[in-house]
Amino acid sequence: MDHNIESNCTEDNVQVAVRCRPLLSEPDEKFNCVELDENGQTIVVSNREFTFDTIFGFQSSQIDVYTQSAKKIVDFMLQGYNGTIFAYGQTGTGKTFTASGILFHAFAHVFAFMSKSARDTQFLLRASYYEIYNEEIRDLLNKNSKSLELKESPQGGVYVKDLSCFVVNNLSELEKLKEIGDKQRAVASHNVNKYSSRSHTIFTITIEMIKTSSENGGPGALRTGKLNLVDLAGSERQSKTGTAGDRLKEAAKINLSLTSLSLVIAALTDPKATHIPYRNSKLTRILSDSLGGNSKTLLIACIGPDKSNMEETISTLRFASTAKRIKNKARINEDAKDALLRRFQEQIRELKRQLDAEDGENSEANGNSESENKNGEPRVNLDPRLVDKLKCLEDKIIVGGENLLEKAELQEKLLAESEAELEARKHKEAELKMQLEKKQAEILQIEESYGTLQEELAGINKKLKKVFNCLCSAKSELSDTQSEYSKLREGILDNIRASNKEIKLANLTIGHFIPDSYFDMILEAAKYNEMVGEWQLKCIAYTGNNLQDKPYHRGQTEERSSRVPRVYQVYTN
Repeated sequence: MDHNIESNCTEDNVQVAVRCRPLLSEPDEKFNCVELDENGQTIVVSNREFTFDTIFGFQSSQIDVYTQSAKKIVDFMLQGYNGTIFAYGQTGTGKTFTASGILFHAFAHVFAFMSKSARDTQFLLRASYYEIYNEEIRDLLNKNSKSLELKESPQGGVYVKDLSCFVVNNLSELEKLKEIGDKQRAVASHNVNKYSSRSHTIFTITIEMIKTSSENGGPGALRTGKLNLVDLAGSERQSKTGTAGDRLKEAAKINLSLTSLSLVIAALTDPKATHIPYRNSKLTRILSDSLGGNSKTLLIACIGPDKSNMEETISTLRFASTAKRIKNKARINEDAKDALLRRFQEQIRELKRQLDAEDGENSEANGNSESENKNGEPRVNLDPRLVDKLKCLEDKIIVGGENLLEKAELQEKLLAESEAELEARKHKEAELKMQLEKKQAEILQIEESYGTLQEELAGINKKLKKVFNCLCSAKSELSDTQSEYSKLREGILDNIRASNKEIKLANLTIGHFIPDSYFDMILEAAKYNEMVGEWQLKCIAYTGNNLQDKPYHRGQTEERSSRVPRVYQVYTN
């Protein structure tokens, strides 16, 4: 399990990749406005140039996307880091398709890693799957699940209370969980996408690894790696999607949470920011560790090439450019106190001690020191409940070196071929880049040597033209940025207006149903708990008993109708 990790705490930027789907066969899509540079890192849209870590063009396959971008995050997860991969973009750009491909290749990668590990290494693999629909968290692996709550603890950070988590020990079980969850997630059809996701989904894989210590044969250091794959719902415009009724309400919630995500990323990249608004939505609160926290993070921005989507494409690329400046401080998770693998190992050792003691008593009673019959099998007079429980626990723990994955060799072969091809391509690109720089230097040297004043004047005019083009591009970029922030401001104002309505309703309810004396007592006893994000009352179990001698009459309602509201009002400029 030694992976030559340089440091237990590393600081690096969020990795950003862009995937552009091909033009669709539908009549609405006719003109391609996206230009991809040959170096695989630059994309040009409407004379605006963006640079990212990796860019995947129209012909890119799922294995290319995984090998060149997502595989590094999974490798870090298998070393004990937290890893997050999330897909972002306009609706209908292939986010769910890309996320599903990455997830299934990650499944194969994880089991191939365990099958090639040393036999003295033990693993425990867990998975969970949930969605954020209309700002409510729903467990996709539990059909009877109600809205779940977000909680926060000093050790584990933000977590979802009562979320089901399944222990898996083979590839088919993991794929089955993904299939079950996909059937439960919220999808709908509109004018842009026939199978549009109406919620943000998060599939989490947690792997615990422990290696037997070579010194005394006891348990060694335990590492816990966690991988979150976040499939964000796409941003929508009602004028294009034609949504109405419930679909329109869903789109409003989706856009509101994506706006909160933009505000968080803007605050993280602003050196003057003093507050990061993680609590504005459940999505940003869940991603608080993935953005600016303890995680190796990859953002895959999915875009469409058609000219009709150019404004949304530029907005997505700007979002990705901003996210690329975020710096995370990832560290290896070692010897976690709540590690399930440790508890399973302790239970297995205790069960074995009980079975050995019972086996010894049976041997003495039968006058035979051997605890096994001629076939080498345990005696049948052992407690069957203990034997079954021991077998169940041992089946949950995966031992390194076992043949866990039937398709491991094929997957490894494909990955190795893709990596070799990628290395050869990078080497060739480096050579071409050096040759290009050399040619450009020669051309610049030739241009700088002028024979006459007319040639010098022509050269200066050429340079001025280049500078003027850069100025026009900067003005266009400034105009786009102002338009984008105007839309962002309008979304925030809509949120404030909705908050004002809720505040007025709360004030009206308070004014008609809660007496002044009771209200003052509630204000004195109420305290906001930052840890759980809730208001809490002191001695809540005794409050009703203490106030029984102060009855409240309906006649007091009229006296308090003109009372000044106790909830602070939010004002807009």
